[in-house]
Formats: sequence, C-alpha cells, structure tokens
Amino acid sequence: MPSTDAFEGRLLAQRKILARLLTHLGDAELRAFLEERSQLSAHEEDPGSDPDPAYALESALAEEMQAILAEWDRLRDA
Repeated sequence: MPSTDAFEGRLLAQRKILARLLTHLGDAELRAFLEERSQLSAHEEDPGSDPDPAYALESALAEEMQAILAEWDRLRDA
C-alpha cells in the first residue's frame, strides 16, 4: 500500500493539473460550482465530541475545493 507521502504527492499532482486545466478553460460556471462547494454548511457540533464521519468527509471535500481554487487563482495571477 502506498505511503501517506505518496498519497499526498499524487493528490498535489492532480490538484495542480486540474488547476492548470481550469485556468485555460476560465469557465465562470465551473468556478461558481467550486466556490459553492468550498463552503461548509453550518454544523453545531459539541467541541468535545468526536466529529461525525460525514462531517469529516464534507470538511475534507471543502478544503480540497479551496485548495484547487487557490491554485487556480495563483496560476491565473502569475
């Protein structure tokens, strides 16, 4: 099984490729889609409790969408 570093490297490579493709497309509708999904819906979890697995997944997805948007912006502004 690949190491955590290998998974992280693969994810970063895919993120960079995707952001470069998005830069060339420049699609406002796609950007709106990513921006909408990069925001977490309001959850009121007990800070001392273990996070709900569904919330943890939603959080990870939102963070990845934010990272893709940030890379897209970096490439656009370069």
